[in-house]
Amino acid sequence: MSSNDTEYYRRRAIAERALASKSERANVAAIHAELARQYQALADKAELRPTLRIAFPSRLSA
Repeated sequence: MSSNDTEYYRRRAIAERALASKSERANVAAIHAELARQYQALADKAELRPTLRIAFPSRLSA
């Protein structure tokens, strides 16, 4: 995942929490809250994922 993905998930979590807090129906609020939890989990998972960096030598040794 890229940092763009992480930011997208974080923004979606914020938006879903806002929708949950504004919802007048409890079942709709619960759905938005669950979506917020899932988006936040994706963002957290992306942050914890190590970045693989491969260093290539400038010259090959014979």
